[in-house]
Amino acid sequence: MTDKLRPIKYINDPIYGAIGITELEMKIIDTSIFQRLRGLRQLARINYVFPGAEHSRYVHSLGVLHIMGLMTEHLLKRGDIDEEDAVKMRVAALLHDIGHYPFSHLGESVYSYCKDIDNGRNFLQMPLNENSEKLYELCSSHSKSAHHEHLGKYIVINHREISDILKENELDPLEIGEIFTGERGSRNMVYTQLLHSSLDADRLDYLLRDSYQTGVKYGMVDLQYLIRLLLITDSCEESGKNKILVCNKKGQHVIEHFLMSRYFHYSQVIFHKTNIAFEGMIKSMYIKLIQKKKFLFNSLEEIQENVNEDNFLNFNDSFLEVAFQNYYKEILDNKIPDEEYKELYEMYCKRIRPKVVFEVKDLYEEESSSKCAILKWILMKNPEKITEILKTDKWGYQIVPITIEKIQNHYTLTQKKENYEEDMREAIKLCEIDTKKISYLAEDKLSVIGKLVNYKSEFIRVYVLENREDSDYRDMRKKIEAIVTSN
Repeated sequence: MTDKLRPIKYINDPIYGAIGITELEMKIIDTSIFQRLRGLRQLARINYVFPGAEHSRYVHSLGVLHIMGLMTEHLLKRGDIDEEDAVKMRVAALLHDIGHYPFSHLGESVYSYCKDIDNGRNFLQMPLNENSEKLYELCSSHSKSAHHEHLGKYIVINHREISDILKENELDPLEIGEIFTGERGSRNMVYTQLLHSSLDADRLDYLLRDSYQTGVKYGMVDLQYLIRLLLITDSCEESGKNKILVCNKKGQHVIEHFLMSRYFHYSQVIFHKTNIAFEGMIKSMYIKLIQKKKFLFNSLEEIQENVNEDNFLNFNDSFLEVAFQNYYKEILDNKIPDEEYKELYEMYCKRIRPKVVFEVKDLYEEESSSKCAILKWILMKNPEKITEILKTDKWGYQIVPITIEKIQNHYTLTQKKENYEEDMREAIKLCEIDTKKISYLAEDKLSVIGKLVNYKSEFIRVYVLENREDSDYRDMRKKIEAIVTSN
């Protein structure tokens, strides 16, 4: 082992024991912009449901570094990669979440929504005071146009200290950024597969760490065995030979266990009905705060303009919580009329969860049930029907599709090439060691995953954001049921 990969320090971790840190990685960790990640919860407000979920993006980033270290060490010993590859991948793993927002993915969706609304308003030349957004529009937004990975790439390229550290160590900031966004995959598929695929260092750590912190047992994955299955080989395609990451087919049961664990983790933890309802409430307050210019940065452009400024270090959960409180105080002092925000904030402080009044679950192969399809159409095209039943526009909804794998096994060759190139790169590939035959796990007829990949699990929830003790939620449920079954 050369000095580039030799640890100079170890950090204790409850999941892995000790995480070795190289000199280059220590320089990155010591930067103020990386330390900002200590102030970002990995799972936002899931701690309202699972109180132990207090871990940060900082510890998650260290965990991804550790797993990437195990992966690259294994591949290095096999002679599949060289030391330069290992250094790049470890650094990309460490920096992959450097662009996260306050409240993580929730904040990402907020800035995405505001960006989309501003773009639409500018296109239509519509001033802000003519905006007539309903509360259900705010809390149900799900756009990803301000994706944290692309902000992270911007930071790695444009943040002077991070960029200088990388260049001093003969690393290209653009390349590091493109590794964790997945853009590098068209030139080096192995890089993408290690950090941006169905089975990557990021997904492995958050499954293990989130399961440990929340107290659920879905993340009991055999990490060491899984890593020993990895190898790099040639993929013979029409465009020529490309290096790809594959897994030894003899251990595919471990991979199947990982995919199923991740599926249950999302359905039972990430998309827990109480968490989703609280997120809708927080999202609404967050958007209002930004649109009123009451937060530190009120657009993606402002964030990018300030990545080298000291105030960017305050772009974290605690600062947002204070901004929520300060705006609430302004409302109480009659400086700003916003009864809607006032009600939401008081519910948030008292942890009064929004009430889920209707829920539909579906598991389908080609088309969702008519009940599910009708409800989706009403929510997105005719939401006034729901407002009429609930007698308020203070409600929200969540449409959650969950799939097992990136691809389905019935894609035609033309579909794969024309429409699903990125998904095909990121899907899990198996290799039979004796014959060197490479196949997709999703296409294995003897695999339980191969049987499930064509299915999509989907659930839709409608929840009320008002604190109304005297409401007849049973009657509301019956009325929504009536309109989705009568069409």
